[in-house]
Amino acid sequence: MDWLSLFPGASRDKPRLMALAGAVFRQAEDLVSVIEALQPAFSFAAAEGIQLDSLARSVGLDRGDVGADAQDEAFRQYLLAKLALWSWDGTNKTVPAVLHTAFPGVMQTDNGDGTVSITGINGEVAGKVIPIPAGTKTIKN
Repeated sequence: MDWLSLFPGASRDKPRLMALAGAVFRQAEDLVSVIEALQPAFSFAAAEGIQLDSLARSVGLDRGDVGADAQDEAFRQYLLAKLALWSWDGTNKTVPAVLHTAFPGVMQTDNGDGTVSITGINGEVAGKVIPIPAGTKTIKN
């Protein structure tokens, strides 16, 4: 945006004032650009390798929790699932939303006999994130 165009006409014919304002606005725009460039560096969805490990450590998690040889995608799923679990309010009503956040594409089915089937979840990662209670069957895609 051209911030200088917002100055009233009486100020526009003051070259030193307009030069100072232009310098201040350029610095502000440069700062916004730097902040926007940094944002992806702190995204669990975009981070890879060492960057993903560093982000995980910043919230108290470690690749070793999943397995030292865990690939980035499995580790990312673990991290997102942990973060979703930490934000869960503990009610049954919000379980589907937490599952969808933690494991996109998951399908939860109440079997009507006191058991629940969850389709589309990696049981190995799920077991490390949340305890899989008796009566819950995980089905990999």
